[in-house]
Amino acid sequence: MREAFLASAIGIIAGLFSGLLGVGGGVLMVPALVWLLHFSQHRAHGTSLAVILFVALAGLSGYLRAGQISWPIAGGLAVGGILGAALGARLAGKLPGATLRRIFGVFLILVALRMLYDVAGGLWGHPAVAAGPGPAPAGAWPALASPGIGLAAGILSGLLGVGGGIILVPAMVLLLGLSQTMAQGISLAVIIPTAISGATVHYRQGHLHLRDVRWLAIGGVAGGLGGSALALILPVLALRGLFGLLMVVVGVSMALPKRRAT
Repeated sequence: MREAFLASAIGIIAGLFSGLLGVGGGVLMVPALVWLLHFSQHRAHGTSLAVILFVALAGLSGYLRAGQISWPIAGGLAVGGILGAALGARLAGKLPGATLRRIFGVFLILVALRMLYDVAGGLWGHPAVAAGPGPAPAGAWPALASPGIGLAAGILSGLLGVGGGIILVPAMVLLLGLSQTMAQGISLAVIIPTAISGATVHYRQGHLHLRDVRWLAIGGVAGGLGGSALALILPVLALRGLFGLLMVVVGVSMALPKRRAT
């Protein structure tokens, strides 16, 4: 019962951040699975990707209702993401758990710095952060650049057990000229096939047990539905700042060489 409660709570929190920020929630889920449920690093990465599928589906619903999706851009990103996630998951299977843990810790620190940069930019009125809902940009550039961006995000997704949104969202805002809200909606749409690709490889490698997914997914769906609704009406700068500070602490703890994978 305790494990089911913890798994549901982890899912709710990860889903809430997923819906609010357009990410998969793996940056919270992976360390929580390792520390609270004592998963091995490989098992945490595989389980996270499987749960992210359900979380992203729930979070996407609010953005769909608001019309904050561009399917041509999402399709290009998904093509690269599916291939990249399979490559990243295969690479993860070849790395020792301790190495994978340290890589994930460094990744979290970089994620945190990016979020804190967004907060600073938003406070100064940076348009890439402050922009609200808006139309997708016209022209051929978004469609041409999307597969390459998706490939990079997919490799990180499969390797680290995250959805890839932490790469997709800023890339779409800064490189493709999308509004923050539309970038988050597209990110969640792309995360779905990317997570399927990466989770399939982890399952074949024995790093994913379907029984682990149930309570995490139930909590994640509930959190994702709430987060996507709040994302369309609430400013996210304060949330990004708190989340960034949290990720610094978690990332440093995981990156320290003295900590070993369970």
